[in-house]
Amino acid sequence: MSTQSTVTGTLKAVDAPIHVIRGSRVSLVDMLRSMRPAGASDLYLQTGAPVRIKKSGRITAADEAPLRTEAMRHVVNCFLSPEDQQTLARRGSADMVYVDQGIRYRVHFARGHTGPYAAIRIVGQSILELKKLGLPQVVRKRLTQATSGLLLVCGSTDSGKTVTCTSLLDHLNQTRDSVLLTLEDPLEYILEPQRSMVIQREVGLHTPTFADGIRSALRENVDAIFVGEMRDTETMDQVLRAGETGHLVITTLHSEDALSALLRIVGSYTQADQPRIRQSLASTITGVVYQRLLPRTSGGRVPCTETLWANTAVRTILRAGELSKLGTYVGRATGGIGFKESLLELRQQGTISEQTLQDELHRLQAGQ
Repeated sequence: MSTQSTVTGTLKAVDAPIHVIRGSRVSLVDMLRSMRPAGASDLYLQTGAPVRIKKSGRITAADEAPLRTEAMRHVVNCFLSPEDQQTLARRGSADMVYVDQGIRYRVHFARGHTGPYAAIRIVGQSILELKKLGLPQVVRKRLTQATSGLLLVCGSTDSGKTVTCTSLLDHLNQTRDSVLLTLEDPLEYILEPQRSMVIQREVGLHTPTFADGIRSALRENVDAIFVGEMRDTETMDQVLRAGETGHLVITTLHSEDALSALLRIVGSYTQADQPRIRQSLASTITGVVYQRLLPRTSGGRVPCTETLWANTAVRTILRAGELSKLGTYVGRATGGIGFKESLLELRQQGTISEQTLQDELHRLQAGQ
């Protein structure tokens, strides 16, 4: 588990010049504030390497000048207290959220071959309406109709999983009279209460672990729980328990498609425990949404999705342990959409280019 904290305001020496980009001396805060105008989602700082940003899913260097050891040390000292730096050295990672001029940045530190490095992402700007994310209507409809059970949003890193979950939570917040609880590491988007009561808890700050937060939620009579990520079997156990007790549980998981998400959950347990987990999944799963962000022709990125919605056949297969048969139920077979179908729909709409379509079809054919 990583350490984290949330800091609002100005950090010591955050505005001191530490690097030269295109002939100008810039500070850490200069780099942060330049992200939005540049359309960047992420900023990467690594000793001995150029400062890099990610824009529309692609990495570019801000300049060729490598970041010096002293500059990286300055970044660490700005964001992490001596105690946090000790934790970084001991555990290998540390996380925090920094707030500047109303903009939230998720700051992740880890250690690599050149020493500590930082990956900084802009988070918690405006929450997009669910209908503006670019998800197919059939997916939006099923997501917003869910009232209980487990909704699993999966994909690779930087596939927009948290954005989708947050937009769904905001929709529930505006349309339902309920109690919503989020468990995150760290808090990214702030949900202002609308029709619902909203409670947001940060792991490590408000609750020791995701699993502890879910246990507490089961005693608070909440209606929906968002779990930032299922990282271990203890969290998975509590997520399934919450789903079995009638809660709507929304969570994310790293996977390469909808089917592999379920395979990963079951495969996380020993052979002796897998029958129990399959039974729990069969009774709790409402749906799996896999998404992958593709470059949009008009700029930015759009999700390409596939879904697996639970029905009697899907639940029977899960209980029997014949998970390989679930592949035939991905997409239209359960009233949803398949990845290839979603891909072709995006191309027909002109949302993605022909080159992107062909690249993705080739990737699918290669089994990647």
